[in-house]
Amino acid sequence: MKISYLTTFLSLLVFFTGCEDDNMDGPAASEAGTISGSIIFSGIWPDSGAVLLTIDLQYPPQGPPSGSRMIENNELENNVYAYSFEDLPFGNYAAITITYWPSGYSSGGLYTLLGSYPTQLIPPIQTYFNLSEDNPQMIIDDIEATF
Repeated sequence: MKISYLTTFLSLLVFFTGCEDDNMDGPAASEAGTISGSIIFSGIWPDSGAVLLTIDLQYPPQGPPSGSRMIENNELENNVYAYSFEDLPFGNYAAITITYWPSGYSSGGLYTLLGSYPTQLIPPIQTYFNLSEDNPQMIIDDIEATF
């Protein structure tokens, strides 16, 4: 009789531990989001130099940006540039900036701030915009950039 109980117990133990439900919590939650929108350029686009779009965790920036794009004049439609930063880790972001680098982009080079979000970039930034599981996609439109 003991052997029968022991065999039944071991059989049930093997059965329940072998039946694992991989989808118990549903699909895996994303840990990254997207910030996209538009930039409205005004003024005369320069013949040389570089225009750089960045998104930073801190302002003033300390270290590399979380995302960046070089913007070319031929990418604008009616003076509007559509941007998208995808796969950004969830968290707080301090600023989106558009800068003009007259001698081309180089670390530590001279540049002019053309526009930003938020529009008042008075360091240190105390207000952040947040990407999270509850807010994985943000649209920030109509950032103004002036040459």
